[in-house]
Amino acid sequence: MPNVFSRFADIVSSNINAMLDKAENPSKMLKLIIGEMEDTLVEIKAATAQAMAAQVQLQRRRADVQESMDLWLSRAKQAVAKDRDDLARVALVEKRAADAELASLDSQIAELDAILQKHHAEIDQLESKIVQSREREKLLALRQSQAEKSLKVSGQMKRYDLASSQMKLDRLDQRLDRLEAEAELERVHRRQLAGQRGLEAEFQKLDDTIELELQALKG
Repeated sequence: MPNVFSRFADIVSSNINAMLDKAENPSKMLKLIIGEMEDTLVEIKAATAQAMAAQVQLQRRRADVQESMDLWLSRAKQAVAKDRDDLARVALVEKRAADAELASLDSQIAELDAILQKHHAEIDQLESKIVQSREREKLLALRQSQAEKSLKVSGQMKRYDLASSQMKLDRLDQRLDRLEAEAELERVHRRQLAGQRGLEAEFQKLDDTIELELQALKG
């Protein structure tokens, strides 16, 4: 599974913090990274299980070959004891073949041991990195929550400031309206006073005319 292990190498060597710093949405990016790590972990565990199963089969085969080799050695000794060199040679040939297969099996088992050790180390690394990433995810969620609360409070303060400013403007408008009304009332009052004075003057003129006519009638 070469793709799995190349992905594992990319994940382990990657600088997650740097990736998050460059991401437009760090929380979403981190979720994707964790998902990739979890998928890779599942595949590595599957590969490890396959290697362990293969190792068990090799060990069983090795036990069978070891038993066969011991048997041919025993037969060779028995043939020599009976002066049957021909049979002893046949037994030794079979023993040699079993011995060669045993060496090959030991080599394969050793290779699988190395692979399994590597897989277990990779699993430990991935699990550790997943735990760290989940802690980072919790921290990001907390920071995002705090940022949202701060924005909410800021919005409320902004609305309060706007409301306060509007109230001040309303009071100013009311004061201006009152001053304008008072000024208009004063102008009306002045016009009324001026009208009254003019009317009195006209009546005064009228009174003078009547007095003249009265004097004329007397004369």
